[in-house]
Amino acid sequence: MTVRYRLPGRIDLEPGVPPILRVSGDVDFSTVDGFCVRLGVDQAGVGRVLASKGVREIDLSEATFIDSAVLSLVVGIAPYLRPDRLRLRGASGAPLAVLEITGVDRLVDLG
Repeated sequence: MTVRYRLPGRIDLEPGVPPILRVSGDVDFSTVDGFCVRLGVDQAGVGRVLASKGVREIDLSEATFIDSAVLSLVVGIAPYLRPDRLRLRGASGAPLAVLEITGVDRLVDLG
């Protein structure tokens, strides 16, 4: 029997111009909540805060799983960037499927 271990989820705000939000491993509500606590904001306000910090891109290349909390994060940032669109880089496998099934892929630029 093969046992697969999944990486615990992590969200990091990488400094730069512009800063990039990097999502890795299995990311769920508790991961997003922990990230919000580190930022000192609740989940309802995290999109506004990230947009005000200059986040224009989320890197999902190392994400193996995302749930509705990550979708909420994406949808929370996007309106603050109009007329520009949030860029999601490297989405594949299960995370890409979640984005496509929910239609969130139509709200962002996948690249």
